[in-house]
Amino acid sequence: MLAWATLFLCLLTAWMIVEIVAVRLGAAAALRRERALEQVWESCFFAAALGDAPPPPPRLARRDRIRVLKIWCRIGDQVIGESRERLAALGIAIGLDRVAGRILAPPLVVMRMPSSVELLLAIRAAERMRLHRHWQRLTRLVAAGPAPLDRVAARALVALDARRAAHAIIPALIRQGRWARHLVEDLVEAGAADALDAYAALLGTVAEDVIPGLALLLDRCNDARAVPAVRARLSDPATQDADAVAALLNTLGEIGGATERRLVRAFIAHDSWVVRMRAAQALGQCGDDADADILEILLGDANWYTRYHAARAMLRLPGLGAAHLEALAATASDRFARDMARHVLAETATPAVR
Repeated sequence: MLAWATLFLCLLTAWMIVEIVAVRLGAAAALRRERALEQVWESCFFAAALGDAPPPPPRLARRDRIRVLKIWCRIGDQVIGESRERLAALGIAIGLDRVAGRILAPPLVVMRMPSSVELLLAIRAAERMRLHRHWQRLTRLVAAGPAPLDRVAARALVALDARRAAHAIIPALIRQGRWARHLVEDLVEAGAADALDAYAALLGTVAEDVIPGLALLLDRCNDARAVPAVRARLSDPATQDADAVAALLNTLGEIGGATERRLVRAFIAHDSWVVRMRAAQALGQCGDDADADILEILLGDANWYTRYHAARAMLRLPGLGAAHLEALAATASDRFARDMARHVLAETATPAVR
C-alpha cells in the first residue's frame, strides 16, 4: 500500500512539474508573439503617420484586435496634425473603426461586456477617426459613465462637434456637479473654442446655477468675442445669484478691456463679499488710476479677501503701484486698510513704510 501511495505522489509531482513548465513555456511564447505583433504594427503605424509608404499591414486576426487598437492609440498619442489624420485613415482602412464600434455598441448577444480599458480605447478611436455615428453612445457615457470614461467621452464629443456638444452635454455636466477645471482644460484642448459663439449664446439662456461653469469655460477659451454675451448677462437685472455674478465678473476681468470698468464699478457695494472681491480683482485687470478711490474703499472692506484683492489691484494698475500702496500703509485712516497694504507689500517683497 505504501508503495502505491509513493508511486502516486511521484506521478502527481511529475505532472505538476510538467504543468508548470508548460505554463512558463506558453507564457514565454505568448510574450514573444506579443512583442512581434507590436513590432510589426508599430512600424506600420509609424510609417503611415510620417507619410511614408507603410509596409502592407498583416491580416487583423480576431484575437489581436484589442491589442492592435491599443498600439494604434499609443502611436496616436505621439503624433499631431496631419500625422494623426494619416494614422486615422489607416485605422479605418484596416477596420479598427469597426472594432471600436463593436466595443461602443456591442451586439445584443455577447459573451462578455467590454471592460473599462476597452471602452477607453474605443472612445479615443471614435474621437480620432471622427466616428460621428457613435454620438448617442458617447453622450450616454458622459451622462452616466464611470470616471474617467465620462471625461474622455466629453472630450471626444467636443472634438467631433464642439457646437453640438455645447448644447448636448455642457449644461448637464455643470448641473450634475461634474464640472471641474481639469475637464474645462480638456475641452479647450479638444477644440471647445471652435464653438465660442454657441457658448456665448448659451450664457444668455441658461439658468443661474449653470453660469459659473459656463463662465469658466469662456474664461479658458480666452477670446474677447465672448465679452458682449458676458456683459449682457451681467447687466441683466434677472441675474441675482452671487456666485453667477462673481463668475461673470471674473471672466469679464480676464477677457474684457478698459471699456468694461464702468460695469465692474457697479458691483463694488454688492451685498456679497464674493462679488465685491471679484469686482476688485476685475478692476485690477481693466481699470486705471481713476479707480484709486474705489479700490481704497474696498481696501477697508469688512472681508479679508476683498481687502486683499483690492490691494493687489492697486499694485497692478498703471499710475498707482507700490508707491500708492506704501502711502496708504502709512496714512490710511482705516486700520484694516493699513494692515492689508503692509501685508501685500511684504508679500511682493516691496519695502513697506513702517
